[in-house]
Amino acid sequence: MTDTPVPRTVALKGLGWWNLYFIVKIFLFARGQIDFHPLENFSLLAFLLFPITNKILNAVRHLAAVPLALWLFHYDSFLPPLERLVAQLDQLMAFEWFYMLELVLRFIPPATLLAAGLLVAAYYYLAMFFRISVIVVLACVGVSLYGDNSVSKVADSPALVATAADKTTAMGRDDASLNKYLQQFLSSERQRVVDFPKAIGDAAPFDILMISICSLAWDDMSIAGVTDHPLMSQFDIVFEQFNSATSYSGPALIRLTRASCGQPAHDALYQAADPQCRLFDNLQALGYGEALMMNHDGVFNSLLERTRQYGGIDVPLVSQEGLTVSQKAFAGSPVTSDLELLQRWLGTRQASTQPVLALYNSASLHDGNRILNSERVSGTESYSIRVHRLFDDLSQFMKQLKESGRNVVVILVPEHGGGLRGDKMQIPGMREIASPSITHVPVAIKLIGPSIERSDKVAYIKKPSSHMALSQLIANIITSDVYHGGAFSAASLTDNLPQTAAVSQNEGSTVISIGGEHYISLDGQHWSLYPSN
Repeated sequence: MTDTPVPRTVALKGLGWWNLYFIVKIFLFARGQIDFHPLENFSLLAFLLFPITNKILNAVRHLAAVPLALWLFHYDSFLPPLERLVAQLDQLMAFEWFYMLELVLRFIPPATLLAAGLLVAAYYYLAMFFRISVIVVLACVGVSLYGDNSVSKVADSPALVATAADKTTAMGRDDASLNKYLQQFLSSERQRVVDFPKAIGDAAPFDILMISICSLAWDDMSIAGVTDHPLMSQFDIVFEQFNSATSYSGPALIRLTRASCGQPAHDALYQAADPQCRLFDNLQALGYGEALMMNHDGVFNSLLERTRQYGGIDVPLVSQEGLTVSQKAFAGSPVTSDLELLQRWLGTRQASTQPVLALYNSASLHDGNRILNSERVSGTESYSIRVHRLFDDLSQFMKQLKESGRNVVVILVPEHGGGLRGDKMQIPGMREIASPSITHVPVAIKLIGPSIERSDKVAYIKKPSSHMALSQLIANIITSDVYHGGAFSAASLTDNLPQTAAVSQNEGSTVISIGGEHYISLDGQHWSLYPSN
């Protein structure tokens, strides 16, 4: 009688240290910090659990799983697409090493590394007594059943796009409707133009000083504690719902120089503009000269070159020679004192009778700047010091303008916010996507002159606005000839300012606001709710 052979079985060895990967993802999902895509995650689980007895093949399997797991972690996150990071690599390589380290620590704080160490230790001991892999797989099943499998980001995956479309449809904001809304917005904006007077005539001349500040939003001001700074109480007109329409400096300056027409699409910024859209050209036709100032070299991302080429400002920079270097920029170049540079410009105006439109661009608040002759600080602490110093400088300069006896309209118009708070899609300081907290910027106007004063209260503009409103306001000041009279009404100067819906764009992303909700598209076709904190 022969023995019946016993069927050979291969026992599943479990996930091993890969359990930690899924434990972390389940924890982050429970906190609402990432999403969890069942199909992709269970595919990785199956790949890791499939029994392979050959040690070499098993090792190859685990090595191959590493890039797949990293990609899936990003896919589950709310971070921008990887292709956007790759597109910015040349700029990232220009950052100083200290700033690069700071960004890494923001993405993976030291406390997170400590928690990871404790998790490893806990897993090591618990794995001696429990089948952790069984618990993890069951937890993944529970997560899949608990979630609605909808996402708050859009990527190139057809499954993800379809899920996002289902989500927006359920809320009455389907892809087709949002695409139509965007196209109608851009089409109507192309039709809008500010009508400037043909000539100034006998109107009293006045200078226009636009102070364009990098990285200053209402949200940043709140975090840094400068919302109630004395500077903000000096203005005659304050826009409470101004949308910068971008989160990058280059597009922001071009949009400002083209403020005499409606808001163009991002791609149109790098095409020739109709002369009637160029604010500097319109004022030059009325006899205005031009001035351009930057307290940095304007080299990073070709900011100065692009401002000249696409903004139509063809004058040399006001010299920074001999001025105090107060900061070292994130890319290592010098950043000079705001007050000293503005004082130098004012000194050139004292003997001039021709009115001028001056654009001053400040990089004093840019993320990653290092304050010189001071203890090294970073992040919000550094920003708070720098914004207080900037506001103090601007307050002092406003006082000097009043004492100069010149007629000057000062326009504070930040390029975009600094993103100090960060959100699910972007770490603090990251501005790849023009999120609502970054594009909601404090824009304010002050009319300065020896013979005028405001006759009414400060005008707070509560309707959605953007750059075109500034161009119309300048036209109103010219036609009203306020500098010939003793008093002016802020309300009268602002009663016809155009509204502009909140639509913001960078290369590869669009964010729109409808009915108090914000939607994002990363592929130009599909939309989803912008993830809130």
